[in-house]
Parts: sequence; structure tokens; C-alpha cells
Amino acid sequence: MASGVPLLGYIHWSLLDNFEWIFGYKPQFGLVSVDRQTFKRSLKPSALVLSRIARANGVPADLG
Repeated sequence: MASGVPLLGYIHWSLLDNFEWIFGYKPQFGLVSVDRQTFKRSLKPSALVLSRIARANGVPADLG
């Protein structure tokens, strides 16, 4: 964006860490981690960063 790239939106692949047919539960790219024993869900740091970007309607100066 600082270089003039017109970024109009962002879609994250998955809210939760989910099952991938080839790799099973190994890849963990969701915004929320899931404990497969208790099913407890926990926000990852990436979820908090995305939340800050959404609330600011742009990338805050300390992230940019």
C-alpha cells in the first residue's frame, strides 16, 4: 500500500485450524487454534492483528 498498490480487501483462508485432506490437522493456518482433545478455541496473535486492522479500517502506523 505504501508503494501505491491498490489493496481493496483481504480474505483469510480459515477461521479455525481445520482438516486438510493431504496433511491432516498438521497445518495450522486458522485465526483461532483448536485443541483437538478438549475442543477449546484460542485466538492466535494473527487474529488480534487482523482485528486491529479491521477496527482501524487500514494498517495502523505501528504495524505498517
